[in-house]
Amino acid sequence: MNANQFRRFTYLVTIENLDISEFVAQIKSERIQKQLEVLGVFSFEIYQKEQDCFLLVDTSYNMDSLTLSNTLSSVQVDINFQGFLQEENEAFSFESSPLERIYKFEQKKVYKAKEGQLKTDIGPKKRFVWTLLLQEDPELMAEYKRVHSMGQAWPEITANMESVGVKDMEIYLSGTQAILIMDTIPDFNLEEIGPKWQKLPREEEWQAYVAKFQRTDPDSSIQEKWKDMIAL
Repeated sequence: MNANQFRRFTYLVTIENLDISEFVAQIKSERIQKQLEVLGVFSFEIYQKEQDCFLLVDTSYNMDSLTLSNTLSSVQVDINFQGFLQEENEAFSFESSPLERIYKFEQKKVYKAKEGQLKTDIGPKKRFVWTLLLQEDPELMAEYKRVHSMGQAWPEITANMESVGVKDMEIYLSGTQAILIMDTIPDFNLEEIGPKWQKLPREEEWQAYVAKFQRTDPDSSIQEKWKDMIAL
């Protein structure tokens, strides 16, 4: 096993009636960060857009979602992470609720959500986390998953991402909500690169094709369709 490999688990929860500030403060405190690192939880990132809260957890490569759940339960905190989130998300658990990943930049293998996504450290990066809503149509959802599955990416689109400085990209699903994680070179400037990116080979064709899956204005730019989730 490569020493730079790790597992990733992602979750989407609703926080419409929750005060997330104490939860974030606990997670980000130096005391808790040290406990988590010793236990094999290397990163616990939290992103928010309105009432939606996206949790991104990177762990040692030998964890699965059950091990992660037990690990988080053992951390000495003032609030119970899972219990706090269950106040508004009754069915939520770190064991049973990791999101399905439908796309990975240059994906080589498919992993189940509870296994965690096996990833390799890509070094210095700049991270973007975006979200959008997809059409509530089972056939369109099935097609959206298919065209993003392993081996189905248009080669020109992958080449375009590499050429503009994208180092890694993933798409996760929670129902009909898509969450995209894009890691780029550290000095990536989206406002500068975005317009040039959209003019690269087959980009306009790809955007026109995927527009039918999205609950957005088909004439919008990529940045207008995908909404920022803010790191807390």
